[in-house]
Order: sequence, then structure tokens, then C-alpha cells
Amino acid sequence: MTSPSARPLLLPYNERWQPGIVEVIKAVYDEFRLTWDPDAYHRDLYTIVETYVDTGGFFTVLVVRGGVIGTVAGLDMGEAAEIERLYLATDYRGRGYGRLMTEHFLDWARWTGHEKVIAWSDKRFDIAHRMYERMGFSLVGDRVLDDPDESPEWGFELSLGPAPRALK
Repeated sequence: MTSPSARPLLLPYNERWQPGIVEVIKAVYDEFRLTWDPDAYHRDLYTIVETYVDTGGFFTVLVVRGGVIGTVAGLDMGEAAEIERLYLATDYRGRGYGRLMTEHFLDWARWTGHEKVIAWSDKRFDIAHRMYERMGFSLVGDRVLDDPDESPEWGFELSLGPAPRALK
């Protein structure tokens, strides 16, 4: 039985979480042998408030026992909301936490009045792709990312329907 203190919590970005955010995401990059580039491609992880919060988006961490185990962010892209930086520490995969973070993003997208969401994901991240498909996302395209590894990505999309009347 899991004690209440071991239950992961979704918490809004706070500066104190920044080292844990970098640690979780860098560990995934190391796991998949991807290039870590803090001066360019990963600069957003060192400017979270400016990149996400100040632009109308959000950045949330999943925390257990005081440590970051996952991250999720959202950006307002006009017509659509885009999920960003969805990462989960290896030991916590397969427990529904990726879905929990994705549902958190979807709640934010609905609350901010978006009728559609998009997700781009490295083609190597099979677990995430299966989760997106189980949640009703459709595969809508592919691209090569302008990152140090020229990573191939799948694009996913989900229609949320009309925004609630109070948000229009």
C-alpha cells in the first residue's frame, strides 16, 4: 500500500523545481542517446517563466517525496494548444502518470478555450505514442526537428470540441 506522502502531486512551476526538471529531461535524453544542448535547444528549461508562463502557457511538475519525477507544459499556439516537455522518469512509467499529466494539459487547453490540441513526439518514444492513441489523438503528420540530432517526430492531434460558452 502506498502512503499518502508517496502519492505524486502535480504542482505549478516554482524556481525550486528547476534542477529536478533538468535532471528528469536530461535522463530521458541520455536514455535515448540524444544530444543535450542547454545553450540552444534546451534553453527553455532555464527560462521557464519567460517561455511558458509569461506567454499564456504553463509548466507543471509531477513531484513525489519532494523530487521531480515528471514534467508537462502547454503553449498557446492561437487556434491550438500544444503540449510540450512531457517527460517522465523511467521508474515511474507504466503507472498512468503520463496520462495524468496529459489530462492536466487537456484540462488547461479546455479551460483556456482551445478547440484543438497538438503534440509532436520523437518517433522513438513509442510508449507516449500508444498513450496518445488510447486517449483519442490521431496521427496527423511527421517532421524532422531542427535540433542537434535532427530528430524525426510524429505529429498528433485531438479535437476538444467547442470551447465552453463562458470562455468564448
